[in-house]
Amino acid sequence: MQNTYSLQSFALASAAVVFGGLLLTTSVIAETATLVNESNPTTTDTAVSTEWIQIATKITQPYKASYDLERRGRTHGTAERELSVSEDGQWRYQTNTRASLLFLSDRRYNDSLFQMNGYYVEPLTYEYARRGTGSDKDYRVRFKRTEAQLETLDGAKVTAEWREHLLDANAVLHQLQIDVAIGEAKTFTYELIDEDGRNESYEFAITGEETMQVRGEATPVLKVERVRDHNRRETYFWFAPSLNYTLVGMQQIEEGKEQLRLVLTNLEFYDNN
Repeated sequence: MQNTYSLQSFALASAAVVFGGLLLTTSVIAETATLVNESNPTTTDTAVSTEWIQIATKITQPYKASYDLERRGRTHGTAERELSVSEDGQWRYQTNTRASLLFLSDRRYNDSLFQMNGYYVEPLTYEYARRGTGSDKDYRVRFKRTEAQLETLDGAKVTAEWREHLLDANAVLHQLQIDVAIGEAKTFTYELIDEDGRNESYEFAITGEETMQVRGEATPVLKVERVRDHNRRETYFWFAPSLNYTLVGMQQIEEGKEQLRLVLTNLEFYDNN
């Protein structure tokens, strides 16, 4: 029983951070950050709006990142993130995690198809799958943007309410990456929907600048904290400006003990032409 709990805790944490940076919840759909409410330019702020779109365009380029999933100094799995673009300008954001502990295993896959609208990520479809020890799970949803509605890819209704700038559990981290790079806000609040079709809300805050070892090199990073209404669980993310604000590290701590550390092992950018 102890081993099962440990794997489930580790797998949920690893999958959740790689699939959108929202830990120990099974999934999320988000509304863009505090930036929207406090720092978002009006229609007359053309120069500001243009600058933010340029930043979002720079951040949104094809790449593949690989990570080790570590717990208290030992590696228990791997994770991958890949962003690609089709000839018609639609983006595909795929993430995978593979975690193992003794004879237990957990594999999770997320696939987001989205378009960019200025500096906003606009999902079109989202697919999630979980395999391994315990029950398997699949979830697929379509964003009917013209009707402001959600439905599963099988055409069934989704109980979550449609909200402006709605994201999915996977693409939310790309929106956070854009918002952090824009740099006009220090806190980011996202309205979310999990893979069971439930709305949720999460908040993040930039807490400072640090230097950390990234693939053997001292690298300046921005530290982002998941803001909660309790201190039982702490979650931190590190984004590297010199690496196009890519997520290079993550850590989750529960009751003073490390449950998960995500460590970047490889990063490759691709030509967007």
